[in-house]
Amino acid sequence: MFTITKRLLIVSITFLVLIGFLVLLGAVQGRDNPSPSDIAVDPHKYSLVRWELEHFSDKWIHKFNDILPWNSEPPREVRIAQAQEFFELKAQLRNLGRDTDSDRSEQISALEQRRWAMQADVEETMESEISSILTQEGFASRIGVIFPPVDVVYADSPTALIISPRNNISQLESTLLKPGLSNTVRDDLEEIIFREDDVSALVVNTGGVATYPSVVSDSMSLHDALVITAHEWLHHWFFFQPLGQHFWDNGDMVTLNETAATIGGQLIGDRAFTAMTGEEVIRKASASVGGVDPDSFDFNAEMRETRLNTEEMLSNGHIVEAETYMEGRRQFMEDNGHFIRKLNQAFFAFYGSYATGVGSVSPIGDQLERLRLESDSIEEFVKTVGGFKRVSDLEEHLGRSLSLSLP
Repeated sequence: MFTITKRLLIVSITFLVLIGFLVLLGAVQGRDNPSPSDIAVDPHKYSLVRWELEHFSDKWIHKFNDILPWNSEPPREVRIAQAQEFFELKAQLRNLGRDTDSDRSEQISALEQRRWAMQADVEETMESEISSILTQEGFASRIGVIFPPVDVVYADSPTALIISPRNNISQLESTLLKPGLSNTVRDDLEEIIFREDDVSALVVNTGGVATYPSVVSDSMSLHDALVITAHEWLHHWFFFQPLGQHFWDNGDMVTLNETAATIGGQLIGDRAFTAMTGEEVIRKASASVGGVDPDSFDFNAEMRETRLNTEEMLSNGHIVEAETYMEGRRQFMEDNGHFIRKLNQAFFAFYGSYATGVGSVSPIGDQLERLRLESDSIEEFVKTVGGFKRVSDLEEHLGRSLSLSLP
């Protein structure tokens, strides 16, 4: 059974990489006549092909090495402690900074080397813990295989260039850029694209990207890393379901995919975190549920108001006025302790695709939360959503469940 499982794992991942590599080759085709904005963006692009070539072989050489009979695996509690240390070390490195003091530099170098030495084992542990939750939830095959396998690399996550029209809020395209771009570089790129192409542009950070293996930021806590890793795995799983296959049909399907992965990732990641640490995760109720101090500054409500007012201005053709209004609201948010580097149409196009997040006015978030509450398990929730080909499928499903619950 052990040998069959490992062989299936190898075949599965090889199949996935072949598909992914073909897709990536198509995605990197350049334009025959690049525009000034293309020329400006090109040096900062993130190479997905290079990512696959550099990380796939390393990951699976390590996996195969681990299953050799003469290599024993440390006890689970040791591996969990190592994973906790891995993410804590990153926080220590941030606190130390890049001091020119020789003693400080040596300390930083020693921490980085220790972290690098444990990274592959930590990734194996995180994958194993999430796979265990998925198995408990019914995602494993009859011979115990999770498909696609959970596979992640913790590293600097790419940034993303988001493009929206100026006269409405919608995501025209997105391009992965290198991680760690300075605000100066971001501002310059956004200004060039705005001036040359007359569109709204924004360079945003990402917590993770569903490459294969997925890349997830290594600058977060153990809990957040588990949640994002589960989120990206769900995108891999949805790829083989109607939901993921209709991802790019329209903006609402993007929102449905992203929000389902967000909710499902939280459910799976929270379970994995509790299993690893014994700490129960208690998530605060959303503002729509109640319990918000009426005298406190409600950032989410203010952002929804900003989004609605902006859309109204744009629908009436008042583009410049809407952009001026958004900048005023950005300053208002900053005055109340919430810094946003740039607030424009592209901001709402990107963050609005997560219906449970700031700046979203989509009903999909509340609808999926209702579906989650009506589901008996994570498996039921995820597999129900995975079967949807259009947003109306979600609405119809909820309508049927409501009619069945009526006396």
